[in-house]
Amino acid sequence: MLKVLCDMDPGHDDALALLVALKVVEVVGVTTVAGNQTLRKTTVNARRVLRAAEREDIRVAPGRGQPLFYPLVTAGEIHGESGLDGYSFPVLPELIPMIGANELLECTFSKALEPIDWIATGPLSNVAAFLLGHPHLFESIGTLSIMGGSLGRGNITDSAEFNIFVDPDAADIVMHSGLNIRMAGLDVTHKALLTPDAHARFRELADPIGEMLFALFSFYGSREVNAGRQGAPIHDVLAVAALVEPDLFNWQKTPLIVHRQGECRGATRRGQDGPYISVAVDIDVQSFFEWFWQALDQYR
Repeated sequence: MLKVLCDMDPGHDDALALLVALKVVEVVGVTTVAGNQTLRKTTVNARRVLRAAEREDIRVAPGRGQPLFYPLVTAGEIHGESGLDGYSFPVLPELIPMIGANELLECTFSKALEPIDWIATGPLSNVAAFLLGHPHLFESIGTLSIMGGSLGRGNITDSAEFNIFVDPDAADIVMHSGLNIRMAGLDVTHKALLTPDAHARFRELADPIGEMLFALFSFYGSREVNAGRQGAPIHDVLAVAALVEPDLFNWQKTPLIVHRQGECRGATRRGQDGPYISVAVDIDVQSFFEWFWQALDQYR
Protein backbone atom coordinates (compact mmCIF):
# COMPACT_ATOMS: atom_id res chain seq x y z
CA MET A 1 0.00 0.00 0.00
CA LEU A 2 1.31 3.44 -0.93
CA LYS A 3 2.54 5.68 1.88
CA VAL A 4 1.04 9.14 1.47
CA LEU A 5 1.11 12.57 3.08
CA CYS A 6 -2.10 14.59 2.69
CA ASP A 7 -2.11 18.39 2.52
CA MET A 8 -5.68 19.68 2.82
CA ASP A 9 -8.05 22.53 3.64
CA PRO A 10 -11.20 20.65 4.79
CA GLY A 11 -13.83 21.50 3.22
CA HIS A 12 -16.52 18.96 2.37
CA ASP A 13 -14.73 17.43 -0.59
CA ASP A 14 -11.42 17.31 1.33
CA ALA A 15 -13.18 15.45 4.15
CA LEU A 16 -14.52 12.92 1.67
CA ALA A 17 -11.11 12.60 0.01
CA LEU A 18 -9.48 11.93 3.38
CA LEU A 19 -12.00 9.22 4.24
CA VAL A 20 -11.37 7.53 0.89
CA ALA A 21 -7.60 7.89 1.27
CA LEU A 22 -7.70 6.18 4.66
CA LYS A 23 -8.99 3.03 2.93
CA VAL A 24 -6.79 2.95 -0.19
CA VAL A 25 -3.38 4.25 0.97
CA GLU A 26 -1.38 4.42 4.19
CA VAL A 27 -1.84 8.01 5.35
CA VAL A 28 1.29 8.87 7.33
CA GLY A 29 0.33 12.45 8.21
CA VAL A 30 -2.06 15.29 7.44
CA THR A 31 -1.00 18.91 7.06
CA THR A 32 -3.57 21.67 6.90
CA VAL A 33 -3.62 24.95 5.02
CA ALA A 34 -5.93 27.95 4.85
CA GLY A 35 -8.22 27.86 1.85
CA ASN A 36 -11.82 26.71 2.07
CA GLN A 37 -11.74 28.27 5.54
CA THR A 38 -9.15 29.75 7.88
CA LEU A 39 -6.29 27.59 9.12
CA ARG A 40 -7.76 27.15 12.59
CA LYS A 41 -11.01 25.82 11.11
CA THR A 42 -9.43 23.55 8.51
CA THR A 43 -7.19 22.05 11.19
CA VAL A 44 -10.14 21.37 13.48
CA ASN A 45 -12.01 19.85 10.54
CA ALA A 46 -9.17 17.46 9.72
CA ARG A 47 -9.18 16.30 13.33
CA ARG A 48 -12.97 15.90 13.25
CA VAL A 49 -12.83 13.62 10.22
CA LEU A 50 -10.02 11.49 11.63
CA ARG A 51 -11.90 11.13 14.90
CA ALA A 52 -15.05 10.00 13.09
CA ALA A 53 -12.94 7.45 11.21
CA GLU A 54 -11.30 6.31 14.48
CA ARG A 55 -7.89 7.31 13.11
CA GLU A 56 -6.74 9.84 15.67
CA ASP A 57 -3.38 8.07 15.60
CA ILE A 58 -2.59 10.07 12.44
CA ARG A 59 -0.86 13.33 13.24
CA VAL A 60 -2.42 16.60 12.05
CA ALA A 61 -0.02 19.53 11.66
CA PRO A 62 -1.17 23.07 10.80
CA GLY A 63 0.70 24.93 8.09
CA ARG A 64 0.33 28.31 6.45
CA GLY A 65 -2.59 30.52 7.37
CA GLN A 66 -2.00 32.88 4.45
CA PRO A 67 -0.96 32.57 0.81
CA LEU A 68 2.63 33.49 0.02
CA PHE A 69 1.82 37.02 -1.11
CA TYR A 70 -1.93 37.57 -1.54
CA PRO A 71 -4.53 38.13 1.18
CA LEU A 72 -6.46 34.98 2.01
CA VAL A 73 -9.66 34.23 0.09
CA THR A 74 -11.93 31.56 1.59
CA ALA A 75 -14.98 29.66 0.32
CA GLY A 76 -17.41 30.09 3.18
CA GLU A 77 -20.27 30.56 0.73
CA ILE A 78 -19.74 26.96 -0.37
CA HIS A 79 -18.52 25.19 2.78
CA GLY A 80 -20.17 27.35 5.42
CA GLU A 81 -18.86 29.22 8.42
CA SER A 82 -17.12 26.18 9.90
CA GLY A 83 -15.84 24.82 6.59
CA LEU A 84 -17.85 21.66 7.28
CA ASP A 85 -21.36 23.00 7.78
CA GLY A 86 -24.31 20.64 7.74
CA TYR A 87 -23.35 18.24 10.53
CA SER A 88 -23.09 18.69 14.31
CA PHE A 89 -19.71 17.26 15.22
CA PRO A 90 -18.98 16.09 18.78
CA VAL A 91 -16.84 18.44 20.81
CA LEU A 92 -13.17 17.66 20.33
CA PRO A 93 -10.91 17.14 23.32
CA GLU A 94 -8.47 19.90 24.10
CA LEU A 95 -5.79 20.05 21.45
CA ILE A 96 -2.41 18.66 22.46
CA PRO A 97 0.40 20.97 21.28
CA MET A 98 1.32 19.98 17.74
CA ILE A 99 4.31 20.35 15.50
CA GLY A 100 3.85 22.49 12.42
CA ALA A 101 3.40 21.29 8.87
CA ASN A 102 6.94 22.13 7.80
CA GLU A 103 8.40 20.13 10.70
CA LEU A 104 6.14 17.15 10.07
CA LEU A 105 6.99 17.13 6.36
CA GLU A 106 10.72 17.43 7.04
CA CYS A 107 10.67 14.66 9.62
CA THR A 108 8.62 12.33 7.42
CA PHE A 109 10.50 12.82 4.16
CA SER A 110 13.95 12.81 5.78
CA LYS A 111 13.30 9.45 7.46
CA ALA A 112 11.70 7.82 4.42
CA LEU A 113 13.39 4.63 3.25
CA GLU A 114 11.62 4.98 -0.09
CA PRO A 115 9.78 7.89 -1.73
CA ILE A 116 6.52 8.95 -0.11
CA ASP A 117 3.70 10.21 -2.30
CA TRP A 118 1.88 13.46 -1.64
CA ILE A 119 -1.74 14.45 -2.17
CA ALA A 120 -2.56 18.17 -2.11
CA THR A 121 -6.21 19.22 -2.24
CA GLY A 122 -6.02 22.85 -1.14
CA PRO A 123 -3.99 25.92 -2.09
CA LEU A 124 -0.36 24.90 -2.56
CA SER A 125 1.09 27.28 0.05
CA ASN A 126 2.46 24.54 2.33
CA VAL A 127 3.84 22.52 -0.55
CA ALA A 128 5.66 25.47 -2.11
CA ALA A 129 7.10 26.68 1.19
CA PHE A 130 8.45 23.22 1.96
CA LEU A 131 9.94 22.72 -1.51
CA LEU A 132 11.72 26.08 -1.37
CA GLY A 133 13.44 25.18 1.89
CA HIS A 134 14.17 21.50 1.32
CA PRO A 135 15.58 20.81 -2.15
CA HIS A 136 17.79 18.12 -0.58
CA LEU A 137 14.69 16.04 0.18
CA PHE A 138 13.23 15.97 -3.35
CA GLU A 139 14.43 12.40 -3.88
CA SER A 140 12.23 11.33 -0.96
CA ILE A 141 9.11 12.72 -2.64
CA GLY A 142 7.26 10.37 -4.96
CA THR A 143 4.31 11.51 -7.06
CA LEU A 144 2.56 14.76 -6.11
CA SER A 145 -1.14 14.48 -6.94
CA ILE A 146 -2.90 17.84 -7.01
CA MET A 147 -6.54 18.80 -7.15
CA GLY A 148 -6.48 22.17 -8.81
CA GLY A 149 -6.40 24.11 -12.01
CA SER A 150 -8.30 23.86 -15.26
CA LEU A 151 -7.43 24.00 -18.95
CA GLY A 152 -10.84 25.55 -19.56
CA ARG A 153 -13.21 27.58 -17.43
CA GLY A 154 -12.71 28.27 -13.74
CA ASN A 155 -15.01 28.15 -10.73
CA ILE A 156 -14.03 31.26 -8.77
CA THR A 157 -13.49 33.42 -11.86
CA ASP A 158 -14.19 32.65 -15.49
CA SER A 159 -10.61 31.49 -15.95
CA ALA A 160 -9.35 30.31 -12.54
CA GLU A 161 -9.98 27.33 -10.29
CA PHE A 162 -10.22 28.18 -6.57
CA ASN A 163 -7.10 26.44 -5.17
CA ILE A 164 -4.78 27.96 -7.76
CA PHE A 165 -6.45 31.38 -7.52
CA VAL A 166 -5.94 31.56 -3.74
CA ASP A 167 -2.16 31.15 -4.04
CA PRO A 168 -1.01 31.35 -7.67
CA ASP A 169 2.59 32.07 -6.66
CA ALA A 170 2.75 28.84 -4.68
CA ALA A 171 1.24 26.93 -7.60
CA ASP A 172 3.83 28.39 -9.96
CA ILE A 173 6.67 27.35 -7.63
CA VAL A 174 5.29 23.83 -7.36
CA MET A 175 4.78 23.43 -11.10
CA HIS A 176 8.40 24.46 -11.72
CA SER A 177 9.78 22.16 -9.00
CA GLY A 178 10.59 19.25 -11.31
CA LEU A 179 8.55 16.81 -9.22
CA ASN A 180 6.41 14.15 -10.87
CA ILE A 181 3.07 15.98 -10.76
CA ARG A 182 -0.40 14.76 -11.67
CA MET A 183 -3.04 17.49 -11.87
CA ALA A 184 -6.72 16.61 -11.60
CA GLY A 185 -8.58 19.85 -12.21
CA LEU A 186 -12.01 21.04 -13.20
CA ASP A 187 -11.64 19.38 -16.61
CA VAL A 188 -12.38 16.08 -14.86
CA THR A 189 -13.92 17.00 -11.50
CA HIS A 190 -16.93 18.60 -13.21
CA LYS A 191 -17.59 15.26 -14.92
CA ALA A 192 -17.59 13.14 -11.76
CA LEU A 193 -20.76 14.36 -10.07
CA LEU A 194 -22.34 12.89 -6.96
CA THR A 195 -25.98 12.49 -7.98
CA PRO A 196 -28.87 12.72 -5.50
CA ASP A 197 -29.38 8.94 -5.75
CA ALA A 198 -25.71 8.29 -5.03
CA HIS A 199 -25.80 10.81 -2.19
CA ALA A 200 -28.51 8.74 -0.51
CA ARG A 201 -26.13 5.78 -0.53
CA PHE A 202 -24.11 7.43 2.25
CA ARG A 203 -26.88 6.32 4.61
CA GLU A 204 -25.83 2.70 4.03
CA LEU A 205 -22.48 3.31 5.73
CA ALA A 206 -22.06 2.73 9.45
CA ASP A 207 -22.48 5.71 11.73
CA PRO A 208 -21.01 8.15 12.43
CA ILE A 209 -19.52 8.09 8.92
CA GLY A 210 -22.81 7.48 7.11
CA GLU A 211 -24.81 10.06 9.04
CA MET A 212 -21.96 12.58 8.82
CA LEU A 213 -21.48 12.27 5.06
CA PHE A 214 -25.21 12.37 4.32
CA ALA A 215 -25.61 15.56 6.37
CA LEU A 216 -22.46 17.20 5.03
CA PHE A 217 -23.34 16.56 1.39
CA SER A 218 -26.95 17.57 1.88
CA PHE A 219 -25.53 20.98 2.77
CA TYR A 220 -22.79 21.00 0.13
CA GLY A 221 -25.10 19.80 -2.63
CA SER A 222 -27.53 22.61 -1.91
CA ARG A 223 -25.01 25.37 -2.47
CA GLU A 224 -25.66 27.72 -5.34
CA VAL A 225 -22.42 26.70 -7.04
CA ASN A 226 -23.97 23.30 -7.78
CA ALA A 227 -27.25 24.67 -9.11
CA GLY A 228 -28.09 23.50 -12.59
CA ARG A 229 -25.78 20.46 -12.50
CA GLN A 230 -26.92 16.85 -12.32
CA GLY A 231 -25.05 16.49 -9.05
CA ALA A 232 -22.29 17.87 -6.84
CA PRO A 233 -18.62 17.74 -7.88
CA ILE A 234 -16.48 15.91 -5.32
CA HIS A 235 -13.29 17.55 -6.57
CA ASP A 236 -10.68 16.41 -4.08
CA VAL A 237 -11.48 12.70 -4.23
CA LEU A 238 -10.14 12.75 -7.79
CA ALA A 239 -6.66 13.65 -6.54
CA VAL A 240 -6.70 10.44 -4.51
CA ALA A 241 -7.88 8.46 -7.52
CA ALA A 242 -5.25 10.10 -9.75
CA LEU A 243 -2.55 8.74 -7.46
CA VAL A 244 -3.97 5.29 -6.78
CA GLU A 245 -5.84 4.53 -10.02
CA PRO A 246 -4.32 6.71 -12.74
CA ASP A 247 -5.75 4.47 -15.48
CA LEU A 248 -9.19 5.88 -14.67
CA PHE A 249 -8.07 9.07 -16.43
CA ASN A 250 -6.87 10.23 -19.81
CA TRP A 251 -3.66 12.21 -19.32
CA GLN A 252 -1.90 14.83 -21.40
CA LYS A 253 1.71 15.82 -20.74
CA THR A 254 1.19 19.55 -21.08
CA PRO A 255 3.48 22.61 -20.81
CA LEU A 256 1.59 24.55 -18.17
CA ILE A 257 1.70 28.24 -17.24
CA VAL A 258 0.19 29.62 -14.03
CA HIS A 259 -1.00 33.22 -14.33
CA ARG A 260 0.11 34.88 -11.11
CA GLN A 261 -1.62 38.26 -11.34
CA GLY A 262 -4.04 40.43 -13.25
CA GLU A 263 -7.46 39.52 -14.62
CA CYS A 264 -6.32 35.95 -15.34
CA ARG A 265 -4.87 35.40 -11.86
CA GLY A 266 -4.93 31.70 -11.04
CA ALA A 267 -5.56 30.50 -14.59
CA THR A 268 -3.58 27.42 -15.68
CA ARG A 269 -3.02 27.39 -19.43
CA ARG A 270 -0.95 25.56 -22.00
CA GLY A 271 2.14 27.55 -22.88
CA GLN A 272 5.36 26.68 -24.65
CA ASP A 273 7.53 28.08 -21.86
CA GLY A 274 5.78 26.17 -19.07
CA PRO A 275 7.02 23.05 -17.29
CA TYR A 276 5.51 19.79 -18.51
CA ILE A 277 2.78 18.54 -16.17
CA SER A 278 0.57 15.43 -16.43
CA VAL A 279 -2.93 16.92 -16.66
CA ALA A 280 -6.08 14.79 -16.48
CA VAL A 281 -8.33 15.73 -19.38
CA ASP A 282 -10.97 13.00 -19.19
CA ILE A 283 -12.21 10.34 -16.78
CA ASP A 284 -14.06 7.04 -16.90
CA VAL A 285 -16.85 8.21 -14.62
CA GLN A 286 -18.51 4.84 -14.14
CA SER A 287 -15.27 3.10 -13.19
CA PHE A 288 -14.32 5.99 -10.93
CA PHE A 289 -17.51 5.69 -8.91
CA GLU A 290 -17.16 1.91 -8.71
CA TRP A 291 -13.72 2.47 -7.16
CA PHE A 292 -15.06 5.27 -4.94
CA TRP A 293 -17.87 3.19 -3.45
CA GLN A 294 -15.63 0.17 -3.06
CA ALA A 295 -13.41 2.32 -0.84
CA LEU A 296 -16.25 3.87 1.16
CA ASP A 297 -18.08 0.57 1.60
CA GLN A 298 -15.26 -0.41 3.95
CA TYR A 299 -17.01 1.87 6.47
CA ARG A 300 -20.09 -0.36 6.56
